[in-house]
Amino acid sequence: MQTDIAMLFDPAASALVVTGTLLATAARSGWCDVRETLRALGNLNRNRFDQATNRAVLAQSIMAIQRDGPLRAKVPMPPDPALARLIDTYIRQRSLSAVHSVQRSAKAARDISRMQAVRTMEHAGELGPVFGLVGTLFAITQLSPGDAGALENTMSSIAAAAVSTLYGVLIAHMIFIPLARAIERQGEREELQREHLLEWLDSQLTEPSPPHTPALRDIA
Repeated sequence: MQTDIAMLFDPAASALVVTGTLLATAARSGWCDVRETLRALGNLNRNRFDQATNRAVLAQSIMAIQRDGPLRAKVPMPPDPALARLIDTYIRQRSLSAVHSVQRSAKAARDISRMQAVRTMEHAGELGPVFGLVGTLFAITQLSPGDAGALENTMSSIAAAAVSTLYGVLIAHMIFIPLARAIERQGEREELQREHLLEWLDSQLTEPSPPHTPALRDIA
């Protein structure tokens, strides 16, 4: 049993499949997509968007704006850079339409970055089995029926061929595709939380009314 399990571990086959898959994915996707993918992978285990903390700070920001006005208020900024940018836009322009415009642009940029990362991981998932087949073909080329110990060499090559195929399928469906879905889910979850806060922010802020100009009879 231990011998059978040991046959599943082939460093040369794993190196060929993994290295080939990563290099081919980088070549297909390009540096920009690879950079966004590395950034997304680095953030997978981090809670980048704390809804409770951001809402608490937003409440303080709104209270300051409503109490002292957007120009005079000392407004605390939420820890989320996107929300902080929206508050800054409202303070400078005093317009909810400007806030919505900035939000739409920022959301589109985040969606593009997430799509780049997901697409890159999906490319890796497609290429994993391909390089498993490459490893299989390479192992078959090592068959040498005429050599001494031909049977042993043949069995070793066949085992390496089967293991290469297995590695290709495993890294695709156990690593790359699940990571793509994890990046997608995290991004969608953060966008939903951010959208809830923006709806709440809209309900708290109103467009500033135009200054009242007294009529001439009032002045007289």
